[in-house]
Amino acid sequence: MFQSILEQTLNLTIFMIVLRMTVPILLSALGGLITDLAGVVNIGLEGQMLISAFTSIAVAGATGNWMMGVLAGIAAAMCISFLMGVFSLNLGVDIIITGFVVNAFGSSMTIFLMGLLFDTVGNYSPENLSKIPTVHIPFIQDIPYIGTLFSGHSLFVWVSLVAVLFVYYLLYRTPYGSHLRAVGESPAAANSLGISVMRIKYSALLWSGVFTGLAGAYFSIGMTSMFVKDMTAGTGFLALAVVMFGNRNPIGILIGSVIFGFASAIAIIVETIPNSSVPSQFIKMIPYVVTVVALVIYALRKKNKQLS
Repeated sequence: MFQSILEQTLNLTIFMIVLRMTVPILLSALGGLITDLAGVVNIGLEGQMLISAFTSIAVAGATGNWMMGVLAGIAAAMCISFLMGVFSLNLGVDIIITGFVVNAFGSSMTIFLMGLLFDTVGNYSPENLSKIPTVHIPFIQDIPYIGTLFSGHSLFVWVSLVAVLFVYYLLYRTPYGSHLRAVGESPAAANSLGISVMRIKYSALLWSGVFTGLAGAYFSIGMTSMFVKDMTAGTGFLALAVVMFGNRNPIGILIGSVIFGFASAIAIIVETIPNSSVPSQFIKMIPYVVTVVALVIYALRKKNKQLS
């Protein structure tokens, strides 16, 4: 097992897998970060991604245009975010309950629509699907190792890195970011300064829809070429853990996402080793064990800050 991991590390295969697994965690975590800083804990990241993943592949398959699929996925996730705002902010439903409802709705509705629209159960894979393209950088792609590191990755790898810089600028270099953080820290004080608390929280939820929409689209028309029932497999909850582990900061979230992506990559590599003596159930636990460890580290770090 260790020899296989070492071989795939030396030939940079593990690096490629880490990037693939990091993208959806990173994008959804950025969406969770914005809502968290606004004082809205978005538990519904998982459901938003599922709805986006299904919408993206359905539209991309029908139109033959991956960009239309991505835009449709983002729009669908934003609609769900808006509805979350209506129920939690206007009607007073607890945001945690609203999030869990969104997760259940996303899982059941995508299964229902898959059977209704495509007469299939379990997975849907359209013919001649237009996928998110891979970026090959001229000249660099032909250089050994360097080409593997910087070329031949999905467009969304670069989109996710740009998204980190964008969110950092949005939160810490714009008046909107100052207002959003003020609302999250003290809504009453922000309101007394003339900041519309309701508007900021709605906008935060819509931003989460944008990023979970991107993550969902990547799942179905970027990472794979199909939609599989519950294909996000807990990524939304991993993203929430990354928000805390990354100290509620875009750069910290990038680092945390890479760590979680590495854990997922190890699980994939070990699972594909022929005649492996490691039980498959144990292998599938790896990302979630890392989640528990990350939360323990976060709790200890927070306790130390309080004591100091």
